[in-house]
Amino acid sequence: MAALEGDAVVNDIAAGVLACGAVVWLVWRGFRTSPGSFGSWAMFSHIWAYRAQLHDVRDGEPVCPWDYELRQDHFNSPDALSSLVTYLDEVHGRRVTGNGVILMPFDRVRIAVRNGKVVRA
Repeated sequence: MAALEGDAVVNDIAAGVLACGAVVWLVWRGFRTSPGSFGSWAMFSHIWAYRAQLHDVRDGEPVCPWDYELRQDHFNSPDALSSLVTYLDEVHGRRVTGNGVILMPFDRVRIAVRNGKVVRA
């Protein structure tokens, strides 16, 4: 009878170790794999964002992107910055220039806004 109880404890420990291993593996896959593959959580692990300091070309006055962006958009893509620069020029008549950074998954790229375009700095 004691041998059966010992086997049950060993089985419980083995099941616990396997369960912890599976959780660790899923978390690793979730944060280190490309979006769309099994076990990936792209919403958390592959966020793109930009941070830019923009100035009006005519008077050098700072232009705050938050004055023109939707308030719920905290993380915008590089395409959103290009759209914002175009929007400022075409709708508000503000030609902007500036510098910033694009935050990519596990990397960052320096950018510049020149002549209405977002380019790599």
